[in-house]
Amino acid sequence: MRQDALATRLTTVAHPLHATALTIHAVTGADITRLALIRGIDINDTATTVKIHDSTAHRRCRLYPLPAWTRHLARAARIHGQLNNRAPDSPLFPLITVQDGEQLRLTATGIHYNLNPMP
Repeated sequence: MRQDALATRLTTVAHPLHATALTIHAVTGADITRLALIRGIDINDTATTVKIHDSTAHRRCRLYPLPAWTRHLARAARIHGQLNNRAPDSPLFPLITVQDGEQLRLTATGIHYNLNPMP
């Protein structure tokens, strides 16, 4: 899927956490397990990078650059966490990644996005 088409579809997602999780998946290919590990502090202050955690070894975590079109969504997710008084080091997507990401998968289906793991 072309990035401009994906960006348009993602801006139709009403909830900032759903939109951001799908955006991070599109940019990094992170699966549900890795999306569940992302914390508020893993998106830097300018929303230019996101840290994706390896579920087995912390030293294998990787920083991914976020393209300009994703930054407003990433900022919205961080603000959402702050408004809900979540600690910056707590998971950012706790409710939408449980049960193998059932809620996130429903959102992805609604915008015709494939949430399957990327190669």
